[in-house]
Amino acid sequence: MECADLSNFDISEETVKKLKATGITKLYKVQAETYEHIKKRQDVITLAKTGSGKTLAFSIPLIELMKEECISYGRYRTPMAIILAPTRELVVQTTKVLESIAPDRMTVIAVYGGVAYDQQVRALRSGVDIVVGAPGRVIDLMESGKLKLDSIKFVILDEVDRMLDMGFSADVEKILSSVYKSETKPQTLLFSATLPDWVSNICRQYVSKDCHKISLVSKEEARTADRVEHLAINCPYYERARALADTIRVYSRGPNSRCIVFCEKKKEADELAAHESMQDNCHVFHGGIPQDKREFILQKFREGKYKTLMTTNVAARGLDIPDVELVIQCAPPSSVEDYIHRSGRTGRAGRSGISIVFYTNKQKPTLTFIERGAGITFKRISAPSANEIVDVCAEELLQSLAEIPETTWSAFLPAARRLVQSLYTPTNSEDVEPSIKSKKCKKSKKEPEAEEEQKNGHVEIPSNIYEKVLCCALAKMAGKLKAIESRSALTAHPGMTAYRLDIPKHMTAHKKGLCYSLLSNQLDPETTESIRNLSFIKGRKGYVFDVPDNKAEIIDATWENDGRGIILSKLTEIPELEPEADEMMNGSGNGNFRFGGGGGFRGRVFNGGVDRFNGGSGGGNGGNFRSGRGGFNRGNGGYGRGRGRVTKRRKDFDSDSRGPAKQAKFE
Repeated sequence: MECADLSNFDISEETVKKLKATGITKLYKVQAETYEHIKKRQDVITLAKTGSGKTLAFSIPLIELMKEECISYGRYRTPMAIILAPTRELVVQTTKVLESIAPDRMTVIAVYGGVAYDQQVRALRSGVDIVVGAPGRVIDLMESGKLKLDSIKFVILDEVDRMLDMGFSADVEKILSSVYKSETKPQTLLFSATLPDWVSNICRQYVSKDCHKISLVSKEEARTADRVEHLAINCPYYERARALADTIRVYSRGPNSRCIVFCEKKKEADELAAHESMQDNCHVFHGGIPQDKREFILQKFREGKYKTLMTTNVAARGLDIPDVELVIQCAPPSSVEDYIHRSGRTGRAGRSGISIVFYTNKQKPTLTFIERGAGITFKRISAPSANEIVDVCAEELLQSLAEIPETTWSAFLPAARRLVQSLYTPTNSEDVEPSIKSKKCKKSKKEPEAEEEQKNGHVEIPSNIYEKVLCCALAKMAGKLKAIESRSALTAHPGMTAYRLDIPKHMTAHKKGLCYSLLSNQLDPETTESIRNLSFIKGRKGYVFDVPDNKAEIIDATWENDGRGIILSKLTEIPELEPEADEMMNGSGNGNFRFGGGGGFRGRVFNGGVDRFNGGSGGGNGGNFRSGRGGFNRGNGGYGRGRGRVTKRRKDFDSDSRGPAKQAKFE
């Protein structure tokens, strides 16, 4: 991100001193390109990506312009500037930024819902220079006569497109129509990430025709923050809480790092935060939390005392929190804009970040739609494996253990010795290494001496017992008290193991049946028929799939790579895959975007069995295109259907359609 030194701009020494006191010594691009135009009292429309520093872009010149005004600083004075923002959190944040650089006598107050009304009224009566408010509370104060806008000289609309998304368009227009009744038109500054039709109408109605327009976002460039890595994890809903906790543990590892998790509903956020797998430093942050508690949680999150926020769209826009290195969305959002705004909480102000989306098989079309709309490509990754989780926990614990002084850990020596002795049972041969057992056999003639040593507490304890004690202590400290379950690297399904089958370079996997045919050369039919979630590797150069853990044991014991270029191995990293048919055409359930949902096939079983398709779910309501019954690019999707061909012998199969079931026809 391009920066310019403060000395290059006409900023007063007092303001520069206050900026440097907060750690600001340079202006980012959006701040540098808007400053002179705002200082010259021009109307300015600024389009800039999330996280580019828009708050300071209007705060610094506003304070400088306010200093030039003849402010009486008397009681009952009415505001000269009003700033509208879509959320309470953004209102509070903007107010703090302004207060940090404003002269001591200049008064900035925040007005928003969720806090005592009388408290804000008293602050207005005491005299105010700048009002920062959410549209709803500003309307209430205006209609009650508590907030006078007759003296407004500066109007700033921050995150204008988000106001439209949240249904504030009518409130904003009502406020603006009241402000612009006066003969002297106020200077108007508009900041937004996008420019939908409603925002364009606001510009035409209230912004000067000779306004200065600055766009730091082009249609061609990626619309998300430049330094954000976009990842996606395929995970079923029932496994999501555990996989989410492990993902936070693995990807948010710095001592000062923070993570924001976005949920679709408040109930979902509450349930995930309360799950036994989640760490204690995870806190819920949404509209159902009282305002004073929300401000407390947000402050602790900024300070690094709380590491994870489990939230809804409340925190999706405007909040500038340092060191948010990880954003997780529990499901793909229904719009591209929501994804951009949420992922924009990381990778801010030139820092790098990671955005992870959890999705199910049914949500693959939504993921593809976001990729196209946002101009990004998700890297499909596995949910953290048991080994990754253990490694991360051990690394964190070893760092913290190294910092414990000797005077502290030595105090625990007696307790440690008692713990070792309690876990050591000499009669239990399982806890004794073979070498130890043989030594015991040789010393069998001296059993009376050994018994005497045991009575006196002088027993030689095998080294593996000490290791066991240490491992148990580390597991307890890491919060891993239950058995660590394995999960598929492909789909995160518990009790499943993922494999990758590579085929020779001269071959192309035209059909999924080839996978079954190749595997049947060494594996029994029951094992091949247990395959789930079979997909093509990009370029049709192989396959990936899941099998139950008990079948994985059979594969490991039976399969041998024979050097013919057919290589079967456990999947450790998800390769780029071919899009499934439902991602490109029909999908299941309701069509969210360009087409209605159609029936998708579920799989095939070959080799002495049956080549079969199960009819997928009947299509749901399609959007944005033609109406009528039918499949692709239509409204209501048609019936789910199945169609199969027998390769060696016939078998029946069922239709899983929402519409009338139809018997399959065999060719």
